[in-house]
Amino acid sequence: MILPVKKMEKEFKEIILDYQEEEDLLYYLYMDALNDFDNHLRRLEELRIGEDLPEDEVAATEYWLVDGEEKEIRGMIKIRHESIPVHGNIGYNIPPKKRFLGYGTNILRLGIEKAKELGIKEVRVSCTSDNDGSRKIILKNNGVFIGLEEDNNELYEQYIIM
Repeated sequence: MILPVKKMEKEFKEIILDYQEEEDLLYYLYMDALNDFDNHLRRLEELRIGEDLPEDEVAATEYWLVDGEEKEIRGMIKIRHESIPVHGNIGYNIPPKKRFLGYGTNILRLGIEKAKELGIKEVRVSCTSDNDGSRKIILKNNGVFIGLEEDNNELYEQYIIM
């Protein structure tokens, strides 16, 4: 896993277009990077150091799961330095064309290691109750179900990983 880098701008933009083509709502999370990738990288650094955080956000570090030669991004993970209600410490996503290949399990495992390096002892992670793939990934990483929460009319399963 690496911190986002300028030299992978083309590959990252291809992922954004992949989300758009699949009509995946994650497109809206990243669409600003299509027009101003440098600003996107700058904003990720501000979030990492906890600078200019919106009221409802905490410091967070984003990593990219890449192949060994840094030619292809396999997924993205955001590790929040503190747990937030409903969504916990970790949010990850795998681009549509890379799903069901084991990258989700791997990125969450590596993200848990990074969270522990930040001093997070109890990693909290969630998924929508209809996301069977994410649930399986969380359970493969020793997630223990702790309850349900609702956010924006969606039900989220809450898990803790020690």
